[in-house]
Amino acid sequence: MSADPIHDHDGPSDFLATLLASAHQQVGTAVIDRLSAQGGVPELRDPDLALDRMLSAAHRATGSEVTERLNRERAVADDPRNRHSSQRIVAPGPLAGRIASVRLKHRREALRLAHAYWPTDFTTMIRKALMTLGELSELIEADELQAEDAWGEIIGVALLLKRELAQIVLPASRELPRPEQPGTDYLTEVEQFLDSHVGPLRQDLGNAKQLLTGELVCRLDASERGAESLLGADMVVQDLAEDLEQAHGKAQTLRLVVAAVERASNNFVGEDLSRSNLDHIPLKGVRWDAGTVWPDEWEAWIRQASRPAGGEEGVLIIASEPHSSVVSADA
Repeated sequence: MSADPIHDHDGPSDFLATLLASAHQQVGTAVIDRLSAQGGVPELRDPDLALDRMLSAAHRATGSEVTERLNRERAVADDPRNRHSSQRIVAPGPLAGRIASVRLKHRREALRLAHAYWPTDFTTMIRKALMTLGELSELIEADELQAEDAWGEIIGVALLLKRELAQIVLPASRELPRPEQPGTDYLTEVEQFLDSHVGPLRQDLGNAKQLLTGELVCRLDASERGAESLLGADMVVQDLAEDLEQAHGKAQTLRLVVAAVERASNNFVGEDLSRSNLDHIPLKGVRWDAGTVWPDEWEAWIRQASRPAGGEEGVLIIASEPHSSVVSADA
């Protein structure tokens, strides 16, 4: 089983509850992936049917017990008086353990979600705003504020910063569906993974925009222009810088999360895809190697459409959607 984020716990009871919850989550996910990979409810042979019924029964039997137990413990944990300092262990991402055929089947939509959550390089935009803020800070701390040209320059840089922050547009907040059972379908998990890292970034950027518009710009719009009207402006700039620095760090994390979704959607090195239905699935950009097993009817076409991936010995990348006219690459 792949590792999920869990908390350090002090007692064996807490550890058991977390272990059961993790196992329950992964059994549900495995059942969903199995059905999804086959395009719906499969026609099962007798041994498969018995196994699936056993897993389904075990999943239902443990589900209600685990949920009730965790709800009791969550109520205690949410009480601020009972919170402890243990840190959450962050897993490398929830998508790595999903079945390869499921990741390939939903590749188009997963990549669309990744690009929707990262339509532009937010880190570059925030870094640019930080540089403008640094210029504004230097102007505010300068001595000759009584000069009309100096004051006009301050206002100009502040308005430039306002425009730069307005251009950083994050995806709109969404109310994502909560599954009835712990098992999560793949695309829901992809979007939950992305959305969980956008909220904190949205909050920091919102704080920065509020400080700039509600505090700093108001001071600069004061009728009496001079040092007295800028009392406290340096503190506002400092708070603004802290918010933007935090936002920059969270944007870097979001970029890594988007890259993880792209990697899960593109990397099929060593995977068994022999039973996958590749009709209408975009394959350009998929990475594979000699250990990847394709459906027999697709293998020749995929070899023709592939070329070596630079810097990775033995790894190929599908350079275009497979068709017979593509020049083949040496594997």
